[in-house]
Amino acid sequence: MRLTLEAIMDWQDTLERAIPLPPPTHPDPAALVAEGKRRVRRRQIAVLAGAAAAVAAVIGIGAVVVPSRDSATPDPPIATHSTSTDEGWPPRADIPLSDDAPMAYDFDTGEVTFQDGWTEVDRVEEPTGLSDTLAVAATDGKTTIYAYFLDVNGIFTDASRTTKSFQTWAHDISNSRPGVAWEAGGTVKVRGSGWTLVREVSNPFDYDAPWDSVGAVVERDGIEEWVFFRKNSASDFFMGYDHASTYAIPGQTIDDWLADIEKAEPASDRPDRIHIDPTQTDVVEFSGSKVVPTEDGVKVLDQLADPDIGHSFATGTSQTAAARIAVDGRERYVLVQEKLGAAKQEYVSWAFSYTLLPAPRAEDRTTVSLEEFAARVKEHTRPGDEPWWE
Repeated sequence: MRLTLEAIMDWQDTLERAIPLPPPTHPDPAALVAEGKRRVRRRQIAVLAGAAAAVAAVIGIGAVVVPSRDSATPDPPIATHSTSTDEGWPPRADIPLSDDAPMAYDFDTGEVTFQDGWTEVDRVEEPTGLSDTLAVAATDGKTTIYAYFLDVNGIFTDASRTTKSFQTWAHDISNSRPGVAWEAGGTVKVRGSGWTLVREVSNPFDYDAPWDSVGAVVERDGIEEWVFFRKNSASDFFMGYDHASTYAIPGQTIDDWLADIEKAEPASDRPDRIHIDPTQTDVVEFSGSKVVPTEDGVKVLDQLADPDIGHSFATGTSQTAAARIAVDGRERYVLVQEKLGAAKQEYVSWAFSYTLLPAPRAEDRTTVSLEEFAARVKEHTRPGDEPWWE
């Protein structure tokens, strides 16, 4: 599925409306303006990340990781934001001015700061219609650098590496993203006019099968974009995957970026979470008070009566159970309920099958008990949600 910029922005609007914001404690106009700017920045970052990939809900969107770096000079970062703790993800960049990145842009004040010896020669404000975005061209008399500020990571290129004029480059930069695809165990594929694969990093996160990972550098007109994927190749019901990307950060290598991703990202984005979209199945049913297989090739390995998953799973039922089963040798977890059928004349079994992703590394893998399975389902099912089993 190919997402348009308009569709992604509509999606972000819907997401923001769904997240309740607490009312301000006092009518502070400055605070309201600051909050508005923060939401604009989050929206723009989401557009940048969302344009790269539609990501499976089980994992969530992989975060763009910007490691901090030390600087011996008091130069301002490339892009600055308020020090509020609710800026979201990714964290702010801290990139000192240099001849590779000679411009800094403060989104809050609109101020552009230049490296000593560099002067502005041209600019385009809001080149793609997104509020606060800016493109600037500057020169030191020998080299001209183009910079585009969409988020905390400025996009920089030496003007000699592109045949486009600055005005054309500025208007094209956000509308010509590469299409990057990868399947676990395969090679990176790149689509998009002018984009080429420069480097592929095999399994940078050192995962064990069925997990695999990859990093890649793609390039066009002197601009590098970095990408990583993480995928699980062994699920019958879904393909859990992760895809994050960022334009190359001056002074950093993709190896640095990949090395920091695992330790810098939120634990909630790590690829070892339960898949919460269950699939209805008829491979097991109740026989008396026990869960039993209904066909050859299915074994019930363990079961637990009346699992505590909260919500309304037990409402209107005569009995419920959780079970760990094997289907042709592959383990699954199921929730089973028994309740009156549509005709209200006999009890009918309903079963819902889950796949639990194994941890990416073999040494972290253990068998999940049925009590833990029930707790995970309960954790990911918020009170008030419409039950998926009705």
